[in-house]
Amino acid sequence: MIETITADLQVAQIIIVRILISLLLGVLIGIERGISHKAVGLRTTSLVCIGSTAFTLISIYGFQGVDTARVAAQIVTGIGFLGAGAILHKGYTTKGLTTAAALWVSAAVGMACGTGMFVLAFIVTLMALSLLWVLKPFKAHLDKIVDNDNGDKKEE
Repeated sequence: MIETITADLQVAQIIIVRILISLLLGVLIGIERGISHKAVGLRTTSLVCIGSTAFTLISIYGFQGVDTARVAAQIVTGIGFLGAGAILHKGYTTKGLTTAAALWVSAAVGMACGTGMFVLAFIVTLMALSLLWVLKPFKAHLDKIVDNDNGDKKEE
């Protein structure tokens, strides 16, 4: 009886730590999206991250003796549908791809947290934030160059 309670407490501690780290990392990604004034921001990326962690934990601890990779595959599929809802296409302009990718990365971070792969989760979060923050001014500069090139062609 005591062994069962001890084992249950150990699993509870694992779950709590993993979900809290997932929340923290999801919030970090969401803050960047919020600062960038994107429709999908803090709450959505955090929910995707902890939701993915929860599904991963359920597959590990809730379904003993079955193929837990099937749950992971379904998480990826579900996030694909969610990301598709963030993408807007009008004429030659497509918006929301980066936001959809941020959702996808948030799900991956959540799954990494769910399996206890914290180093991977932190590295992916840092890389995602680096890409979103560091490359943003570079992309703006490239957009200006492309716009200038297109403007020159329009005048001809």
